[in-house]
Amino acid sequence: MLAVHRRLAVLPEFVERRVGDALIRLHPAFLDPAFVTRLAEPDQFFRDPGCEIVKDQKKIKVGRLTVTIAGSPLSVYVKRYNAFSMRYKVVSTFVRSGARRALSGAAILSSKNIQTAKPVAAVERRVRGVLTGSFFISEEVAGGATVDVYWRETLRPIAGKGGFWRRRRFLGALAGLFHRLHEQSIYHDDLKDANILAVPNGVEAAESFFLLDFEGVRSRSPLSERRRIKNLMQLERTLGRHLRPVDRLVFLKSYLGVSFADRRFRRKQVNTILATARRVDRANVRAERADQAKGSPRV
Repeated sequence: MLAVHRRLAVLPEFVERRVGDALIRLHPAFLDPAFVTRLAEPDQFFRDPGCEIVKDQKKIKVGRLTVTIAGSPLSVYVKRYNAFSMRYKVVSTFVRSGARRALSGAAILSSKNIQTAKPVAAVERRVRGVLTGSFFISEEVAGGATVDVYWRETLRPIAGKGGFWRRRRFLGALAGLFHRLHEQSIYHDDLKDANILAVPNGVEAAESFFLLDFEGVRSRSPLSERRRIKNLMQLERTLGRHLRPVDRLVFLKSYLGVSFADRRFRRKQVNTILATARRVDRANVRAERADQAKGSPRV
């Protein structure tokens, strides 16, 4: 039996349904009884013959498939947060699930007019308060590619002045996204290239950007310099590996604005970002070696 819905505090347009031990929060546009019934058993999405497994790691599993809602097909991504340890299951009684955090992050971004992959539903399965399953379903962004893929496969091959200015415009728009997030005191704890989609708007217009994996999005006012640097470092360690030094400076100039003219400040920012990136790289190497010594490869 489906429960009567009530409104959420973080995304008031979303509604709730309870089916067995599954609490489903979803956008009313997808309030199809048959789809709600499917959401009560989210693992079955991964068993669908048409499901493409995009990522399968220790902590998460992501699949892409087309579902039918009220007779219309919809391409979606299904993300499962794996509750894999007894300690986590005990703690889960008192904390929000990954799906709930993703919904909250989507609400923060929506309130600041930051585009994201459209949330479809968040599902929690609990037994006596203990989390046994957590899933987040979002709509696929048509025509989108992660910014690293977009840079390598679409922008970098374009020759001549046209390609030069397309790449400059792209970097400026991407820096503008980071600037808007930080100016509005929004922090995304995993703001790497694979979590930002680029969608082309034609040859003459800058690309549109959509954020992914927003369970780590928080509103921090004021946003600390450490968190700003961390976001810039995350992009440096990912997309930055595909850019020339001059491209990195173009991005930083657009991000810093008038502050870029201060040579001492500019140099401090660059050195801090690079030093932070090197420190993270060293820590990851040590962790990988430790995992290999234990016989469990790092994912």
